[in-house]
Amino acid sequence: MIEFEWDQNNIKHVCDDYPERGNTVFGVESVFYDPDFLVTSKRLIRGELRYYAVGVNSLEMVKAVVYTISGTKVRPISCWPANKQTKRYYYENRKN
Repeated sequence: MIEFEWDQNNIKHVCDDYPERGNTVFGVESVFYDPDFLVTSKRLIRGELRYYAVGVNSLEMVKAVVYTISGTKVRPISCWPANKQTKRYYYENRKN
């Protein structure tokens, strides 16, 4: 089971600041359980390693997600509906 780190700051940024993205805590977490979840890149930003990934959420929407690892927990930083290019990458590279 994946453990997540949520606090008022990342809940506000990921779920509340961009209501048009349709994010909920459950919906964002569900992306990480996609068996075809793909990490597309990693970047070091201000000393923090951030992972960029793509997967399908519980509503079958392809989402792009940025996260970091905090200790042993996944800390979501941002999440949005994938654009055409990212969707194509996901469907061309998934296992199933």
